[in-house]
Amino acid sequence: MFFIALVAPFIGALATFYTGFGLNTILVPIFMIYWDAPLAVMMAGLVHLANNLVKVSLTAKSIDWHLFRYFGIPAILFAFIGAFLLKSLNDAAQLLMAPIFGAILILFAVLEFFKWRLPLKANWSLGLGGVLSGFFGGFSGHQGALRSMFLSKLELNPLVFVASTAIISLLIDITRIGVYFSGSWLNGNYSTFFVLVGVPAAITGTLIGRKYIEKVNHKNLSKIVGFALFCMGVSMVFGWVK
Repeated sequence: MFFIALVAPFIGALATFYTGFGLNTILVPIFMIYWDAPLAVMMAGLVHLANNLVKVSLTAKSIDWHLFRYFGIPAILFAFIGAFLLKSLNDAAQLLMAPIFGAILILFAVLEFFKWRLPLKANWSLGLGGVLSGFFGGFSGHQGALRSMFLSKLELNPLVFVASTAIISLLIDITRIGVYFSGSWLNGNYSTFFVLVGVPAAITGTLIGRKYIEKVNHKNLSKIVGFALFCMGVSMVFGWVK
């Protein structure tokens, strides 16, 4: 368990600099090995929040505020809706979340593997992307792949992309985690161990990723991460992961 808590956040945070996947997308299925879906999403969110604080502090000068206005604000609003929906699930519904999350993961992994992108650049398409990314970010923690689908055609500098999505993700995290903590399914049942180990590991991955962001082959690494997430999604759909 210690190995998973240490390595998964480190690799996840590192990969977010070079692939279309977010840290939540990588951590949620791993954490679902130990916890039910709502708790796994919240635990991944806590690591994600700390990681985004570091990302924003490292890249704040490169934030694209136009992108924040048209993509970020709708994303933050709909993250609240998605988080509220997750919080409202009863015990019976929670039993169905592993295969649902697995199917979402497979879809996003396939989209990223084949680099399917929406050829849209208008402000309305940014708003739509923000709505979908924010909702799934709040509901299942999957927001990175959707961001890439809607933002890749903007051809942003990698550092501008990371900086802009980091501030959006940070505010989404603050919004959704506040909703999660109001849920009755918590009942104090979360492990500070994963947070204490996972947060420093994710921050280390972020620092290394920031240093080498322009020196790594993003395409090949994205394919490797995508294949791994596809396999994890299949295991969740077939019940190999609860």
